[in-house]
Amino acid sequence: SGRPVKDVSKQNANSLKTHKENNLPQDGTTVDVKFGVTLQYIEDVDIVKQSLTGYYWLNLKWTDEYLSWDDTDGQVLKDIRLRAEDIWLPDIELYNMLKREDLRTRDTVVVTSDGSVTWIPSYKITSLCTMDTTSYPFDEQTCELKFGSWVYDGLKMNLTLTDDSMDLGTYVSNSDWELVSAAGKRNTVVYECCPEPYLDVGFDIKLRRIVH
Repeated sequence: SGRPVKDVSKQNANSLKTHKENNLPQDGTTVDVKFGVTLQYIEDVDIVKQSLTGYYWLNLKWTDEYLSWDDTDGQVLKDIRLRAEDIWLPDIELYNMLKREDLRTRDTVVVTSDGSVTWIPSYKITSLCTMDTTSYPFDEQTCELKFGSWVYDGLKMNLTLTDDSMDLGTYVSNSDWELVSAAGKRNTVVYECCPEPYLDVGFDIKLRRIVH
């Protein structure tokens, strides 16, 4: 039978302690992390500094066996909210990042009874972008954002794309640059020295200058 809410909370507290003592949320198995990006707004395309500044929501989903509980009793919660800092998080970083500003005052995750975790951090990010103005003022620029783990190879963390493009459903247009596309691709690299694969996810933000 399911346990009352207070017992779920007690179990959760014990699970958080376990997280302080373990590196991965599943013992001896690969952690599957689904990754997507929502592009909210392009603030600046800096030709001189070769950089792109935008507002992004990252969307990460995975399963943590330490955070699951029995919800068969109707009195038990189906999902809970936790502080992101209290649990294991995938160390997904933007490799070509110059600067990042956290846009949330309190970063939380949603955990369901089967251990599924959803984390949606929101950032203002400035990234490196190699630009070519040969065709100015009719130029197009493509800026790649490449995300991946600093610590885990593909045998420990399987990073996959949620979709083959950034989510542009809430994108706010820039007055100087038209957003042409923001396609995504999952990349696998194997080095001669090592048998394990290394994974990353890249998004190509293609922009076309608006001639006023």
